Amino acid sequence: MKKLLVLVMILMLVASFAMAQKIPSKKAPKGDGAPYITGKADYTEDFEGAFPPAGWTQGVTNPAYTWSQDFLSPYSGSACAYIAWQAGTPQDETLTFSWPVDVGDDLSFATQGNAYWATSANFTVEVNGTEVYNFGNEYDGAAFVWTEVLVDLVAYEGTTPTFTFRYAGDDGADQYLDAVHIGEYEEPPPPEDVSFCEMVSQETGTYFTGNTCGGENLVSALGCETYGEDGLESYYEIEVPNGCYFTATVTNTADGALWVLADCVAPAGAFTCLAYSDNSFTGEPEVISYSNSSGSDQIVYLVIDSWGDATCGDFTFDFEADCAVAVEKANFGSVKSLFR
Repeated sequence: MKKLLVLVMILMLVASFAMAQKIPSKKAPKGDGAPYITGKADYTEDFEGAFPPAGWTQGVTNPAYTWSQDFLSPYSGSACAYIAWQAGTPQDETLTFSWPVDVGDDLSFATQGNAYWATSANFTVEVNGTEVYNFGNEYDGAAFVWTEVLVDLVAYEGTTPTFTFRYAGDDGADQYLDAVHIGEYEEPPPPEDVSFCEMVSQETGTYFTGNTCGGENLVSALGCETYGEDGLESYYEIEVPNGCYFTATVTNTADGALWVLADCVAPAGAFTCLAYSDNSFTGEPEVISYSNSSGSDQIVYLVIDSWGDATCGDFTFDFEADCAVAVEKANFGSVKSLFR
């Protein structure tokens, strides 16, 4: 009995450790920017050259985890400023510059991070030491989606204030900064569409096997998720009559996750999330259900994803529906699989 109890305790500790590791993402997916450069800015900094840029100063309290240059996830151009999170050693890292403000000038910049972790380590912006932006308080969108911030500088017209971008705290999440502009603000152009509609071929059935390792990471954070899903993906199209529902059960050799989306194309990848599931661990079945109560027939998209950066694996997929699922060139109750 004692050996059995010890074994149970060990298994509980292993499970607890696994669950503790599966937490909201602290890192951004790569290359999800929506570039723009305003045409009227008096000053522009895209962090393309030397770092820190000429005229900027860097305040460093934690040399191993301070602001640096990043080439994987820029908002505009080929680079941005980036700071990695650190646990156990507090950070108070700053980037600072001064610039004259004319009548009508504003400060604009782009940033991305994860507001979930901002209570631990936060990104703020100051003008002459006065806080004018607080990421944790003001951003309520999905994790690691670039957002553009506009700060009115009317109070500083005719002066040369100091602008400070600060990341401070302990055990936060990665933060990114790009496209810093001072000048007359101009709306950015609409973001480009992200689509998996045209990248796929078709097959039909109610049971599938596949592998996501040849896919891309197009769906990571839509606001409906519990965890940032940065794995590679496979896509399925399902036509659901009004009043019907379906259930998909997917077993993945990776730590699987599932999305049901309303569309296969969206500006900047802002797909409409209808359902999401990530309740299991590696090799365990993940189950998702969706019911169409829209009042009309729907076409929706099932995305097979996984937790972890660029993870992928083999999967099996069982599909069940409570009534006919009308799919082009498909039989009763079938689903059309969209693969590359």
